Parts: sequence; structure tokens; C-alpha cells
Amino acid sequence: MLYKFGRFLQVVGMIVVPFAIAGNVLEKLDLKDFLLLAAVGMAIFTLGWLVQQSSRPQ
Repeated sequence: MLYKFGRFLQVVGMIVVPFAIAGNVLEKLDLKDFLLLAAVGMAIFTLGWLVQQSSRPQ
């Protein structure tokens, strides 16, 4: 269960970053907001990776 949750968080993290890039390209986000949203996406991905690694099926 935790393994699948970790994978889900990784997918969410990979989806957030392109939205931040698109928002910056379309000039809907300024640089500060873009970097913050990208950092949040990377943090979600990293959290998912850590959860997945800790509950990896043997």
C-alpha cells in the first residue's frame, strides 16, 4: 500500500513541475512563484521516492 502511495506521489510531483514551467512561459507566474511551485513539485517527488524506497517489496 505504501509502495503504491509513494509511486502516486512521484507522479504528482512530475505533473506539478510542467505546470509551473507552462505558467512561467505564459507569463501567468513570476519567477518567484515559478521557483516555489517547481520546488514544491520536486519535494513531493522526493517524498514519494523516499516512501517508495522504505516500503519496497522484497
